[in-house]
Amino acid sequence: MCIDLVLADPYPVMLDGLSHVFDNSPEFSVKSCVHHGDAALQAVRQHQPHILVMDLSLTQSSGLALLEALQASEVKTRPVVFTGASIGEVMQALDLGVQGLVSKERPKQILARCIKQVHEGGQWLDRDLSLKTMSLLLEQKKKNAQASHLLTPRELMVARMVTEGWPNKKIASKLFISEGTAKLHLHHVYQKLNCPGRMSLQRFMQEHGLV
Repeated sequence: MCIDLVLADPYPVMLDGLSHVFDNSPEFSVKSCVHHGDAALQAVRQHQPHILVMDLSLTQSSGLALLEALQASEVKTRPVVFTGASIGEVMQALDLGVQGLVSKERPKQILARCIKQVHEGGQWLDRDLSLKTMSLLLEQKKKNAQASHLLTPRELMVARMVTEGWPNKKIASKLFISEGTAKLHLHHVYQKLNCPGRMSLQRFMQEHGLV
């Protein structure tokens, strides 16, 4: 059976290379080649391919936004991510249910095998990317545990309220403490987590899954 493809990559040389590889294989049929996310979604809706081969580094509509749009749509096209994106983005792609993931450092033959596997209902996750993802998850888990142990329960509560946008006066009222005590707790939080201000604290709490 011939596998219909839409190819989406922001780099013309890479896109031309992929198109050449799959156009010259009787196992695949390239229906469209596009450079950005909006065009990829339009091509998928128009051609209804079996597989969308895509980079996460798309423009206009990002690769992650494209995955979310596909997830929300009724198309049966399955995405295969062929990327050199950061591990953070790769982890988000996995959270969105991607079944095929190949690093751009791999040869095209590996990508072809991944496409076939996903088309048959299987899963193909690049070994190196999977190991890096697991390593990052373990590192984050360790940092989360360290951060939560650094703060007292009251300080963690104050930090979460700040992350939700609460002003000091409202925090004090909610916790039945003075505004000065709320500021003192927040000062200790800043010192312990090495955060210079509220925006920095919000980023820290979100990045470490403490909210």
